[in-house]
Amino acid sequence: MLKSPVPRSSPIFDDALSQVEQALDAVCTCLVQGPVSELEAACQSLQRGLLQCSRLDPQWIKPVHADVALRTRLHKVRSRVALVRENLARRAAAVQFSLQTLLPSAAGATYGRNAASFGRSSRTAASFTSLSA
Repeated sequence: MLKSPVPRSSPIFDDALSQVEQALDAVCTCLVQGPVSELEAACQSLQRGLLQCSRLDPQWIKPVHADVALRTRLHKVRSRVALVRENLARRAAAVQFSLQTLLPSAAGATYGRNAASFGRSSRTAASFTSLSA
């Protein structure tokens, strides 16, 4: 009984995966030393690349049907995406901490009693004692 050959990656999928790998490199570089605008552009490029990969034929995305080299690449990309997500969360936490340090009153409730930026807010609307038609 002959086994069917393991499908190889298509050139279209290879190009899309290469775009994702390049975008991951750009995001990693921007996380370390880039300005926020470059990081945002790199993240958007990564998102476009991942969407392009997900829109391709599903047989090329499933690692079970891929050759060893493609499975290795997919595993590396998956691991790097997880790492980038963790690093983005760390950077967001650091920015949030810095913001709370600079503007401590900004961390208050949006609609609660502590919502005002400087001291307690006071109501300016008059109260009605009776309504007439």
